[in-house]
Amino acid sequence: MKKILIVDDSLFMRSVLKDVLSSKVGKYNIVEATSSTSALKLFRKENPDLILLDIIMPESEEAGLEVLRGVMEAKPEAKIVMISAVGQELVMEECKKLGAKDYITKPFDEMHVIKTVEKYLSE
Repeated sequence: MKKILIVDDSLFMRSVLKDVLSSKVGKYNIVEATSSTSALKLFRKENPDLILLDIIMPESEEAGLEVLRGVMEAKPEAKIVMISAVGQELVMEECKKLGAKDYITKPFDEMHVIKTVEKYLSE
């Protein structure tokens, strides 16, 4: 079973993403992190197939970028999809330069989330 690490400080956003992904009943094992520190620890422990990573977390406005850098240093082939709010296009370009595969903009369309996740987990 494919493993997805959802990294977002918002319980609401993690719940929404889990609900969207659970429409694929039993297909994914979902692990959650609430901070950049816990995200890096869980990445090392769980070795997820895909990471859905929020950019802005309580530690700093660039906490997501720090996680992205740390994961890509440890595992350059990691599949990371960034989650951003509308209006963060410049930050998203930086994320792609750092190795992120794609991004999902909040508020998001459920089908877009499912298609994006399936695209990178089927590679």
